[in-house]
Amino acid sequence: MEEERNNAELSIPVEKREFPRVAMNLAVRYRVLEQDEAARAMTRSFDADKLLEKYEEAQTKDVSKNGILMYTNEEIPAKSYIAVNMYITIPGISCNCKALAEVIRRERSNDASKWLYTVALKFHKIMHHNLKNYRYLNLNELLEIKEADGPV
Repeated sequence: MEEERNNAELSIPVEKREFPRVAMNLAVRYRVLEQDEAARAMTRSFDADKLLEKYEEAQTKDVSKNGILMYTNEEIPAKSYIAVNMYITIPGISCNCKALAEVIRRERSNDASKWLYTVALKFHKIMHHNLKNYRYLNLNELLEIKEADGPV
């Protein structure tokens, strides 16, 4: 009797985004900028520390090198500019990321028990970081998302 073997295939979802997202639950400090503040920040030096002397708090859902998706209780209008500050810690790296970002989308949160809104941000200027230099594969390696060679 001949034994039949089935070769299993690993189905990995194909990421269609230019900048794939990585789920990260991080605290975020942010402040919505007035139009004149946003214009100055876009054209001249971006002083995130000064802009974030007063801030609100939020929490990320996921992060990419192009932006973040965050939860907040403030109804931030789309097309607004905000200054954000978050401290990213993953195995092998930690960085304080400060950015000038534009609100691309705002929706009511599915789980309003803690956060009322989900806000998508696109980075325009990033300072004091090192995530932008990483590609998704490198970020996965840093997050140690790979099979172990054997029992530990």
